[in-house]
Amino acid sequence: MKISLLSRVAVRLSANILTLLMVSIVTFVLMNIKKPEDIARSVLGREVTQDQIDTFIDLHQLNRPTYVRYTEWMTDFMRGDLGHSIITGRPVSNDIFTRLGRSLTTAATAVVFAIFGGILVGVYLAQRKDTKTDFRWITALLVLASMPEFLIGIALYLIFVVWLQWFPTQSAMAFSFGSTWDQAITYVLPSATISLLLMPHIARVARVATSEALAAGYVHSARLRGLSERVVRWDHAFRNAAVPLVSVIGLNMVYAVSGVLVVDYLFGFPGIGSLLVSAIGSGDIFVTQGVIMAFAVIIVLINIAVDVAILWLNPRLRLASI
Repeated sequence: MKISLLSRVAVRLSANILTLLMVSIVTFVLMNIKKPEDIARSVLGREVTQDQIDTFIDLHQLNRPTYVRYTEWMTDFMRGDLGHSIITGRPVSNDIFTRLGRSLTTAATAVVFAIFGGILVGVYLAQRKDTKTDFRWITALLVLASMPEFLIGIALYLIFVVWLQWFPTQSAMAFSFGSTWDQAITYVLPSATISLLLMPHIARVARVATSEALAAGYVHSARLRGLSERVVRWDHAFRNAAVPLVSVIGLNMVYAVSGVLVVDYLFGFPGIGSLLVSAIGSGDIFVTQGVIMAFAVIIVLINIAVDVAILWLNPRLRLASI
């Protein structure tokens, strides 16, 4: 039986929605595993009276059954209402969306440069496969890919902030008091850190996929027809190498979104990662739940977009039968 593209998308969408539901359950249970009194003390401090604790619990309705609070929280979440912070009293959605926009800008910038640089390096190495140049580049890419975010981030911070003093030491100050240019340059180092982590993987996959395409018969036929090497390389070889690259780019987009958690905190960037760390440290369960669910939704949307792109680019998958 033939499966249409729409049916396949519906199956992938259902699987991702189920994943999102499981994430919401695990997140809510972990955030509310403490007793209401313990949650109140983590927010208010140890030197509080029992009356203050009781008032806090009643105010935030923490004494109700967990399944009731989860149902109401998920119902509000599907309407776009993430509740109010138990620390500041502000709507959670306001804090999240402001910082989420900054973090997504960081991740998107990093992905764009990683894709551009990774593809150029991969195609360059595919034409020099098994040479000394290829070996040196692959070794360097493997070393770079093995480094954690914080190590690359610290190295960039030491070079460009401490030694060269090209960038401000506190990104948050630029967003509070700086000009548009001051705010713009604060994105450079966080984006560069993530981009350097993503590029080696994209470059290696682009190298393998392009080298296989360059060895294919249709590429040799294109050369025999007198087409220029540039047209052969990019229009014939690279186009057929795009399908595995789309999958890799999708995985790296997920990694970029999750990587901002570390990078934001490392550079003091006022993004969603810094908000999550401060919310966990202060015991603000509603903000923590909101941040985690926001990330889960973004990752699910990326997975769906990648699945659709792969099905659209590969007719064999789109027309597969079961």
